[in-house]
Amino acid sequence: MFLKYYHVKLLEALLQHLLIVGISVPIAICISLPLGIWISSRPRIARLVIYGSSILMTIPSLALFGIMVALLASIKMGLGVVPAVLAISIYSLLPITRNTYTALNGVSPAIIEAATGIGLSRMQVLWKVRIPLALPVIMAGVRLAVVMGISVAAFASLVGAGGLGGFIFSGIARSNIMMVGAGALSVALLGILANWLLLRFETIVTPKGLSPED
Repeated sequence: MFLKYYHVKLLEALLQHLLIVGISVPIAICISLPLGIWISSRPRIARLVIYGSSILMTIPSLALFGIMVALLASIKMGLGVVPAVLAISIYSLLPITRNTYTALNGVSPAIIEAATGIGLSRMQVLWKVRIPLALPVIMAGVRLAVVMGISVAAFASLVGAGGLGGFIFSGIARSNIMMVGAGALSVALLGILANWLLLRFETIVTPKGLSPED
């Protein structure tokens, strides 16, 4: 009965939720991946970058949404998708940057030495050896960022961006258990589905012989 009246609104909220995460995570990847590669050979800067990202991640998500609203209000963008996208992008920086840095520095020095020994340049070693070997760990960071983004996006409705969180908070305000359950269950299922799909994608892009299943 509930879905009979609310299925259209639930679908709209799901699409809004996907849109917010679908914009936020690619932004975070575009920043974090090059940053992680750049700091991989600069340990002092890496410590500062990872420490700074860790501090940003310790800010409670609701507080970060509030900060974004306050900061963007001066340019009349305090409500809507923009603050939600920025908040989720900030949250996604740490797992991708840290995993990229850790994975690239986890490649065996013997393998790098062997690649250098056959005449590969530094950039060739990076793109043909280090990044392929680091890919599973980097993908794990991306997967964590996506799942976390789906969870945090539940607060997006509070800043007027829509999403499945609208069902949760509206349901709480109206004491409507079905509405709360529909929103919460949808967020949970979306996170599980995204995690599964990214695991499958990770298996596909991981070079043969490096997957735990091989």
